[in-house]
Amino acid sequence: MNKFRKLKTKIIIPIATFVFGAVFAFLGITKYGFYHATKGPLPGFFPSIVGICLMIVSVLTLLQARSDDDQHSRKENWYPVLGTLAILLGCLVFGMYLSLGIFLFWWVRIYEKASWKATIICFIIMGVIVIGAFGCWLNIDFPKGLLFSWM
Repeated sequence: MNKFRKLKTKIIIPIATFVFGAVFAFLGITKYGFYHATKGPLPGFFPSIVGICLMIVSVLTLLQARSDDDQHSRKENWYPVLGTLAILLGCLVFGMYLSLGIFLFWWVRIYEKASWKATIICFIIMGVIVIGAFGCWLNIDFPKGLLFSWM
């Protein structure tokens, strides 16, 4: 019974991430648009690519879980799922930019225990990439969240 329960988590997480990626890819392509010949990438471009990549990684993880002899499920396996849920919840409250910044700070400084210098350099580089590429170049209107919508 215990082995079945531990094996289930190794199968449930990739299936859940596959469904999550499929929803992102479907909504990105059908609802927001993927690419326009004259305008270039549309708002669904990036979510579709991330969704498709997530589906591929989920299938690979599921295949690896089948051949893995170590049937012990660790709590660290849930960190990506919990991190994703925290970002989604943070996007609803604080907006995308702030919640990504908080998550990046938490991951690099607290979880990875990196130095302040490495944390600040990583924070600046990721900020330039996210704001420059997605905000300015692709004109993706990230959610502002309830907090900044009221201001």
